[in-house]
Amino acid sequence: AGLTALAAIAVLAFGAGTAAGTVIESTFYSGTDSFSFDDCGFTLNVESEFSGHFVLRADKGGQAFYAKDNFSHRDVLTNADTGRWFVIRGNGLFNEIKATLVSGNIYEFVAIEAGQPFVIEDSAGNIIVRDRGVIRTTTLFDTLGDGVPGGEFIEETHLSVHGPHPGFAEDFPFCEIAAELTG
Repeated sequence: AGLTALAAIAVLAFGAGTAAGTVIESTFYSGTDSFSFDDCGFTLNVESEFSGHFVLRADKGGQAFYAKDNFSHRDVLTNADTGRWFVIRGNGLFNEIKATLVSGNIYEFVAIEAGQPFVIEDSAGNIIVRDRGVIRTTTLFDTLGDGVPGGEFIEETHLSVHGPHPGFAEDFPFCEIAAELTG
């Protein structure tokens, strides 16, 4: 579960532009978290810090809700056996920029993630891996027609990755990098 949490932190979606609509929520947030995981065959202890600004807008009809999240995070991963550590950090902007009614309560959402959402640095501050650029996704979503944020994800219909995003690859060698940096 720990590696999954790191992937979620790294992949948190991020973009540019602004969707029309009425702001129904605008929240600044920050926090910390601590956890451990052993998905790589050795235990990594993680100390996390995160912050951001989240905005939620409603379309004129009150059925489609656009999220915008300007975020940053910094995670220090320490090998429990060696005490050696590295950092995963990032900052970016996730922005749902468009929602088009398809039929009934089904909307097609376009979202953009921009920035540097995933950077690995060694303990000396040298960059080992850096994702940067723009990821654009198009998804179908059932809003349920209840005028409340949320609903049901149906499917991703398009994904476009611009810029280097090595951490986004299915075969990204996270465990090998973690072992090299902390072994």
